[in-house]
Amino acid sequence: MTYENKTIRDVASAVPYDFMIILINEKTYGGGGIYGLYTTVSADNKFAEYIMIHELGHHMAALADEYYTSAVAYEVPKITVEPWETNITAMFDKNNLKWKDLVETDTPLPTPWNKKAFDKFGYTIQKTRDSIRAALLPAPVMEALFEKQLKTENAFFAKEKYKDKVGAFEGAGYNAKGLYRSQLDCIMYTRHMVYCKVCQKSLGMVMDEYIK
Repeated sequence: MTYENKTIRDVASAVPYDFMIILINEKTYGGGGIYGLYTTVSADNKFAEYIMIHELGHHMAALADEYYTSAVAYEVPKITVEPWETNITAMFDKNNLKWKDLVETDTPLPTPWNKKAFDKFGYTIQKTRDSIRAALLPAPVMEALFEKQLKTENAFFAKEKYKDKVGAFEGAGYNAKGLYRSQLDCIMYTRHMVYCKVCQKSLGMVMDEYIK
């Protein structure tokens, strides 16, 4: 991220803009997205395209992170109210799910999936990721770990009954329990390059405001 917001805005004021992307000449994996402020991305990392699209989801449409096995620099709040972000829910009232118009009648809520095994693998990846960071290993080592993670996740998802359905899959917003995402997979959850249907709808609404 950056502490030089005033300088950035002074430079950016030379041209009209609605959204801002800051490209960082850096190979180390990382980036950020703040709603209505900017997106940052390590442009020289192998996963730069993923970082860009994921962080734009935060910046443009205030989408929440759906993952929960990775370490974050935030204090995770206690779940007492419905999250305001469009792509996660506490599902206090499953009959009025915020994306109920996309849920088929035969899809159960909550929606079952092999969460225990998937999470076990995810926490193992995070432990390895932390050790790579601590050892200051070069970026390709981390990139290779992420490639391995994607392949294993594909194998997990291929076996899921509701992998293409919209429902309420437990695990979202940095919480393994008590928060739900709308689909099994999404770029806000893993590094697969696809937004779920709810995120697509949210981004589409924002884009429509600017192009109509």
